[in-house]
Amino acid sequence: MLYLFWAGWGLIGGLIVEALDLSGAIRRAGTWPWRRRGEPKLGPYLVAVVLRVGAGAGLAAGLGGEGQLGGPLSALVVGAGAPLILERITKQALLTVAPSNDDGPAAAAARPPASRRAPRTRRVDVTRSED
Repeated sequence: MLYLFWAGWGLIGGLIVEALDLSGAIRRAGTWPWRRRGEPKLGPYLVAVVLRVGAGAGLAAGLGGEGQLGGPLSALVVGAGAPLILERITKQALLTVAPSNDDGPAAAAARPPASRRAPRTRRVDVTRSED
C-alpha cells in the first residue's frame, strides 16, 4: 500500500510536467499539437505521455518504498524529473562498463583473420603545402 502512495505522488509530478509541456505546445501551434503537419498524431502522443508519467510513478514508488524519499514533495519532484533521472543513470551505467580486450571465443570467431583486415592508413596533413 505504501508503494501506491509514493507512485501517486510521482504520477502527479509527471502529470504536472506533461500539462506544462502541452500548454507550451498549444501556444506554439495555435491548436492541438497533433493536428499540425510534422507533429506526432494523438495516439503516439498519448503513448509517450503514459510512458513518461508511468516512469515517474514507478521511480517514485521504488525510491519511496525503499525509504529513499523524505516526503510527498520529494516523490512529486522525482515523478517530474524521472525521464532526466533515468537518462543520467543509464549514461552513468554505460560509462562504468568498460569493454575488455578478451571478449572470449565468440568475439574471436567473429573477428576477421589478420589477412582480411583493412590496412592501417597513414594520416596526411593536407593543409601544409610542399614547396
